Amino acid sequence: MQGINSTSTVMEIATTLPQERTGIDRIVGNNKTIVSLKNKIKQIASSKATVMILGESGTGKELIARAIHEESQRKNSQFIPVDCSTLTETIIESELFGHIKGAFTGADKNKKGLFEEAHGGTIFLDEIGNLKPHIQSKLLRFLQEREIKPVGSSKIVKVDVRIISATNIDVDEEISQGNFREDLYYRLSAIELHVPPLRERRDDIPVLAEYFINMYMHDAGKQISGVSNDALELLTKREWKGNVRELQHVIEHALIMEEKDILSKNTLLQILPEYKNRLSGEQSPFNLSMAIEDFEKKHIAHVLSLAHNNKSKAAKMLGISRSVLYEKLKKYGIH
Repeated sequence: MQGINSTSTVMEIATTLPQERTGIDRIVGNNKTIVSLKNKIKQIASSKATVMILGESGTGKELIARAIHEESQRKNSQFIPVDCSTLTETIIESELFGHIKGAFTGADKNKKGLFEEAHGGTIFLDEIGNLKPHIQSKLLRFLQEREIKPVGSSKIVKVDVRIISATNIDVDEEISQGNFREDLYYRLSAIELHVPPLRERRDDIPVLAEYFINMYMHDAGKQISGVSNDALELLTKREWKGNVRELQHVIEHALIMEEKDILSKNTLLQILPEYKNRLSGEQSPFNLSMAIEDFEKKHIAHVLSLAHNNKSKAAKMLGISRSVLYEKLKKYGIH
């Protein structure tokens, strides 16, 4: 029996294609926390105030940032997303603030930084918690003076840009451990938004599932009319540690695998790792991937203990970023 079909309310909500959505319409869901979040975005969009978006990985923090930009008077100007976790310490200053020719080896021409490129618009600094102290200082200066100085230059450039930042780390803990400047935090978080994890908005899973079906159905070359009741029950009961992003990937995969005209429980059982492993006998004590995960969980817990629960120190000992460590702690339920 079909759980959601083309005549259902949620289907009507979800049928608008992603490329047709802008502003708060990008945000799919009717859960009360999501409705409240949409209302806040409307209220703050016209402001020039900085916004910090807090939430777990995969909850849609960049989507929220884009919605704020597109609801604002800056919507016809640039929206530039920057993943701070991917920029190395050697290039991040040049990427953000630009450089002049000859500023360093390989700087064979002047280059505008991302702040200058975003002039008149919005810059979204994702994984802000990964910024090194000296970059934090420069960002604080920009927030105070609204001007930048490209690497190697003595020229000051005035820039009009709204800053929206996001992180999945515990900011208070990072401040207490001296990893993040408290004065920068207050400058970045004039407005603070919290994005709930998917497990706290399970009633939105049906409409999200339909939305992703419509997103990928054409490319998959399928005509899927909805989600069966038992498949929907399976989706709504799941923990979704990867949040909306994980649900999106599962639906995309399921569409490719589905042989019926409705997304079935059987197809999901072949995709979701906790069931797939059982079906294929991969819960054997000899299974390599399970053994690796078990070792990783125990090793992280051991290193965290050696670091006296100092997550910054533990991340350095493990050779990973703090944001990656936080994701693994959530994954394995390590507190």
